[in-house]
Amino acid sequence: MSAPLFKTRLTEMYEVPHPIIVGGMMWMSKADFVASCARAGAMSFMTAKSYPDPEAFTAGLERCIDLADGHPFGVNFSISRYRPNHIVEAGVEIALDRGIRHFETAGSHPGALIDRIHARGGTVIHKSTQVRHAVKAAKDGVDALVLVGMEAGGHPGVNPHPGHILLSNLLKEVDVPIALGGGIGTGRQVLGCLAQGADAAVLATRFLTATEIDLHPNYAQRMAAAGMDDTMAVLHSIKDTWRVLKNETAMKVAEMEASFAGRPVKHEDFGELVKGDYARRNAYVTGDMDVGLMSCSAAIAHAGPGQSAGEIVGDLVAEMREAWAGLSAMAV
Repeated sequence: MSAPLFKTRLTEMYEVPHPIIVGGMMWMSKADFVASCARAGAMSFMTAKSYPDPEAFTAGLERCIDLADGHPFGVNFSISRYRPNHIVEAGVEIALDRGIRHFETAGSHPGALIDRIHARGGTVIHKSTQVRHAVKAAKDGVDALVLVGMEAGGHPGVNPHPGHILLSNLLKEVDVPIALGGGIGTGRQVLGCLAQGADAAVLATRFLTATEIDLHPNYAQRMAAAGMDDTMAVLHSIKDTWRVLKNETAMKVAEMEASFAGRPVKHEDFGELVKGDYARRNAYVTGDMDVGLMSCSAAIAHAGPGQSAGEIVGDLVAEMREAWAGLSAMAV
């Protein structure tokens, strides 16, 4: 584990050495990956919805506890308006019963989950894509916020602003710790987040090629070869914007959106192409990387092949240290 360089409100809250948060990634943030991030000193969150049922989630959680070797990690619960919210109710209690105290919520407002987690001594960091949603979550008692801009991979919402613009405005509204995400793939960018007032940076895409992620080998190969122009945003027409790898499925969905112009559109109009497990059943299993929508941001340009999650964290810290030394040398 690299020596710490900065102390922030989030490194103190999570008791980790580095201001790096690895956001929950659907189908990928499972035990081996999350534990590797934890051992390297980053805060990482298992995605409860990556498991088909409470029993499988429990087994995965217990494996992660063993592999993390005492290093802290958390659990992510995505609360969707469009997709099933299985496992959320049971999953919170399963995690709390096993000593997990840090939770990441994303999507809809976490509501009653805040009090349930606080009652057991836990913390809640809520991910928002709009300043007003983040302000409401802070007023309702979350311990910290993740703020992501339109450049983020996955679901960045319908807001038209990049993350640094959102952060500059949110800092005027709340006093809870904030982690900034969206297109971040280097240690220099992590340092830039701190310089702008964030307490940590949130990364996901940079880790998509980590060796602990258990998908078809073609996935890591395709992602490692991708550049900053190999992503696109779809589904803005139904207010469920999704930034994904530019492939045949993404192009087809974009064509369908164009053909639907001028009339009301809903998820069902796109068939199975936009279902959450379409990529899992196809690209992730068969290796056909043109079948399915796969979340990623322009940070994919920094995702090289053949590294463990822990090695990626180490590289980010080294880059951050180098950037800090260069910046300090400019001081008058």
